[in-house]
Amino acid sequence: MRELLRLVLTLAVVGIVSAAVLAGVNNITAPVIAENERQETLQALKDFFPDVSSTEVKEEEDGTYTLVYDGSGKLLGVMATVQFKGYGGWVTYNMAVSSEGKITAIRVLDCSSETPGVGDVIAKPEFLERLMGKGVGDAIQAGVDVDTVSGATISTTAMINSVRLVVDTVAANYLGMEEEGFDIAAVPDGTYQGTGQGYKGDIVVEVTVEGGKITDIKVISQEETDTYFATAYAVIPQRIIDEQNLEVDVKTGATGSSAGIVEAVRDALQKALESGGEEE
Repeated sequence: MRELLRLVLTLAVVGIVSAAVLAGVNNITAPVIAENERQETLQALKDFFPDVSSTEVKEEEDGTYTLVYDGSGKLLGVMATVQFKGYGGWVTYNMAVSSEGKITAIRVLDCSSETPGVGDVIAKPEFLERLMGKGVGDAIQAGVDVDTVSGATISTTAMINSVRLVVDTVAANYLGMEEEGFDIAAVPDGTYQGTGQGYKGDIVVEVTVEGGKITDIKVISQEETDTYFATAYAVIPQRIIDEQNLEVDVKTGATGSSAGIVEAVRDALQKALESGGEEE
C-alpha cells in the first residue's frame, strides 16, 4: 500500500513539474512566435505594397484582411492572411489584391501538412504564377481558368478555390466591386443541368425553374468528402431558393463544396439563357 501511495505521489509530482515546465516554456516562446509572425506580416506588407504608409486590419471568418494606404490616404490594395484545408491539413498564405481587384502577389507561409514533393507544389513560383493577374470578373475556376497540377489535384484545386473566395471577399467588402447580378426571372421555365468546381472535383446539379423562380436544386453527382459535402448540401441549395439569388453566403464549414454548388447552379442557368430554354 505504501509503495502504491509513493508511486501515485511521484507521478503526481512529475505531472505538476512537467506542466509547470511546459507553461514556462510556452510563456517564453509564445511572445517570440507572435513577434516573428508580426515581423513576417510587416515584411510582406512592405514587399507587396512598397508605398505603404498606414494600414487598417479587418477580421473575416477565414482570416485577416489588411487594408493598405499610401501617405495621402489612398487605398493601395488589400493583403489577406488566410487559411484553407488542403489535402493533409491547414495551409496558410498571404495574398495581395490591388485596388483594381487584381492579384499581384501570393506568398505561402505554411503548407507543411501537404505531401512533400507533391502537394507542396502550391508554394512553388511556377504554380503561383498561374494565379497572378486574376481578379474580379474572372471565374478563377480550377482546371478551366487556372490549371491544376497532375498528382496534386486536391491541393492545387483547394488553393485555387480559396484564392477565388478571397478575391470575392476583397472585392465585395473592401473595394465596393461586386459581380453583376444574375437575373433569374429571365430564365425560361424548365430543368437544366450545370457543373461547378468543388473542393475535390466537379459538382453536377439539376436546377428547376418555374415562373421565373428557382424551385428545386438537386445534386446529380459530386466527388467531395461525404461529411463536408453533406454540410454544404444541407444549406446552400435552400439559401439560393429562399433568397432567389446566387450571391449567397458560402461560408458553411465546407466552403469549397458550397462555392462549387453555387457555381454549378450559375452554370445551369447561364446555359438555359444561352440556349433559350432548350434543355440539353
